[in-house]
Amino acid sequence: MTQTLLPVSWYVDAEAHQRDRQRIFARNWSLFGPVEGLREARSWRADNVNGWPVFVIRGDDGVLRGFHNVCRHRAARLLTGESGTCARIVCPYHAWTYDLTGALRKAPNFGADGELDLSERGLFPIRVECWNELVFVCFDERAPDLTSWLGSLPGLCDEFPQPADLALNGSFSAEGDCNWKAYCENTVEGYHLPLIHKRLTAAVDRSHTQIKAYDEGRLVVFHVTYAGEDSALRGNQGIWFYRFPGFQGVAGARSFKAERIEPLSPTRMKLTNWSWFADLSAEERADSTEWNKQITREDMGVCESVQRNFEAGVYQSGLLSPLQEGHLARLQHLIVEAIDGTDKGP
Repeated sequence: MTQTLLPVSWYVDAEAHQRDRQRIFARNWSLFGPVEGLREARSWRADNVNGWPVFVIRGDDGVLRGFHNVCRHRAARLLTGESGTCARIVCPYHAWTYDLTGALRKAPNFGADGELDLSERGLFPIRVECWNELVFVCFDERAPDLTSWLGSLPGLCDEFPQPADLALNGSFSAEGDCNWKAYCENTVEGYHLPLIHKRLTAAVDRSHTQIKAYDEGRLVVFHVTYAGEDSALRGNQGIWFYRFPGFQGVAGARSFKAERIEPLSPTRMKLTNWSWFADLSAEERADSTEWNKQITREDMGVCESVQRNFEAGVYQSGLLSPLQEGHLARLQHLIVEAIDGTDKGP
């Protein structure tokens, strides 16, 4: 039996929220989304990731690049909307113009020729790498490459169909009134499943399901055996995975799911889900999508109740089950190590 490690203030304070963004999320890779829609030259997609407005664009040279969606002149948003194509990036505020590599090419009516050194005012870059038809972004040049960061996950997913073998079904987003840490702590333990996820519990053979940690606890995987009617949809075997701090998903015989978890404020978080399916009917796809949404609602609902009690100020710490919540304890240690700067892992 061990005690919870994180103070309640880390779930409610504005300072803790900004610290999480800078010391945890900025230093790790984050799922941006599917590569679908970004295969052709000049295609782009914009999003907010962990509080940073960013975009990813395919250059005329075929290279996928990422940038903060921020003009170097007066910080205007450069690309509006969610996606599109362009031959150049023109700021809608004062027409500063960038090429698709992020270099500044024009600053109209700024001053005399030569007064502004264009080469010093290119866009703020972010790192972009791909795995498994998924685009990831990172804000820290010192972070390991994506393959190293993913660690054991690609090998674990190899026994299941990949997104390239499946059809992209679409996406949905959900926001909840809880801190991202409370949500992720819920993600890495199966203790709550029988009470919170009744349909999911009925679909799983718990006697043949194991929860394992990999890569010093940065990756937690539920090795699942399905049972009952839902095994026809998901297959007999599958994995649910969570990679610290904000990437999770499901791999199975006939589907793949990828999700981004991100902080919006000290007391609010967002989940974005993308799913892929193979040879499923429209009814089966619709049912699986609604089931994904239901699971998200159930998790957010209980985490929101936890958050309200954090904010009420009575609860300060609790006890963790050595049988059920060891991975949660390790997650809290990872958070402390990241905040303190003692985290040595990829």
